[in-house]
Amino acid sequence: MWSYRVSVLLLPLLPLLWLSGAAAQQSAGTQQAEPPVSFIDIPLQIPLQPMIDAAERILPAQAGYWRTWRRWHGIDAQYRAWRGPLSITASGEVLLVQAHIRYWIRAQKNLLGAITLGGSCGVNEAPRQAVIGMQVLLQWGPDWALRPRFRILPTRFLDRCKMTVANIDVTPIVETEFRRQMQDSLRAALKTLAPGVDAIQRQAQQTWSLLQEPLELGQDNWLLLRPQSVALSRIDGRENQLNTRVALTMRPLLVTAAAATAAGNPEPLPPLGRYYPRSAEMNLHLGVNLDFATLSQRFSDSLAGSSYDINGHKASIRAFELGGSGQEIRARVELAGAATGAARLRARVAFDPQLQKLELQDLRFDYHAEDSTMATLAEAFHEPIRRALENVANEVLIEQLELLGERLGAGLNKIVPAGVALDLSALQFGSVQISIEKPVIRLEGVASGSAQLMLR
Repeated sequence: MWSYRVSVLLLPLLPLLWLSGAAAQQSAGTQQAEPPVSFIDIPLQIPLQPMIDAAERILPAQAGYWRTWRRWHGIDAQYRAWRGPLSITASGEVLLVQAHIRYWIRAQKNLLGAITLGGSCGVNEAPRQAVIGMQVLLQWGPDWALRPRFRILPTRFLDRCKMTVANIDVTPIVETEFRRQMQDSLRAALKTLAPGVDAIQRQAQQTWSLLQEPLELGQDNWLLLRPQSVALSRIDGRENQLNTRVALTMRPLLVTAAAATAAGNPEPLPPLGRYYPRSAEMNLHLGVNLDFATLSQRFSDSLAGSSYDINGHKASIRAFELGGSGQEIRARVELAGAATGAARLRARVAFDPQLQKLELQDLRFDYHAEDSTMATLAEAFHEPIRRALENVANEVLIEQLELLGERLGAGLNKIVPAGVALDLSALQFGSVQISIEKPVIRLEGVASGSAQLMLR
């Protein structure tokens, strides 16, 4: 039966498709309306630790002029400052960088060419303290480059050095020195993120290329995923890593082998487009063929040797022939034994989305028995024949879906990034349309819902 098991089987089939209601190109070659856009977001990470380590290494542990005097705004100054460990934290697309500074400073100023006024802080006493910081805004450029923008934060002087003589405030000397060094060091340290940025672009390029390869589904069904655009989300930093999402849009289409062969050359990865947050909407159009020959043979095999007890008379099936058109299936059954004769069955093939199985509706059953006394007993055995036919059709359908799953799974291993797991639990299979034309029963349905890619 095409029961809950089919839903479970479908889930492995769908991941690389993130597909839209890929209104298919029918086997007859007629193309339906352009399918809607589908969306998928692939989460990716850039570790921050290499940048943190580089910034800690590059930023000098101390700064200043403590062996000679330096002229600053008409003041001669000597100072020495040293820092503690850097603190770098990510919040959204902003890095907050801070350093705890300790320092001492001397200053002197000549008045009227004769009087020298001076003072000091942190000399022969505990060093003065300050917290210097800045924010770094990380944004993507259209060329996939990471573009940092710096914003200096007001320095927090825990105990300012304001010399009372001539009202000289010399703390900005230390502030200016460490700000410059911190900004230069961070610019250099941010280059260590380049491998992670390059890996994101390579992953996007690989995915873009693979999405343009026709995917063989079997039974002359090919899937063209047809990627349309790509974008990167704003950076979402958390703790020691930067998170981003590669968003892809596509218009997948189910086609024949001839149409797949005629697909054009692959297109290069386009510039980054604008990112719009949305769910990974998916409406996957699947096509499966159940051929009459396989169904007839399977039906005959399943009933071979079986007999029916009809009011004490034994009857069995000797031959079976299947046909049909539109949505109507027709079967001719030759009976042997006490019920020797021929029966003709006509019914409409339908799909029950609640039970997830095929069924025969509006059954009409005509029986012509060689023994006229048996003709009145037709109702006694036509129901077992119908159930057997339904079971065989669903068993063959499950086998076809399993084969489809294997093919799609192979494609999935190429397209889904390493370290990414797929959550397709929201998908539901429905909207199945059935068409019968010898030699096949054609089922086309839509797997709808949303797909989420999660980092393992």
